Amino acid sequence: MNFYERMLIKVLEKSMSAQDSEVLKKLKSGIDLTTKDKKELEEMIDSL
Repeated sequence: MNFYERMLIKVLEKSMSAQDSEVLKKLKSGIDLTTKDKKELEEMIDSL
């Protein structure tokens, strides 16, 4: 896992809206994100 992925996970873990997100769970486990997941991730980041 690269530096930016680890930093993104740390930021999302601190976010109340993203704590229980399936996308965060997938990022942490190293599972590739689908197009839908990427869109959801982008929306979570925009809302921070």
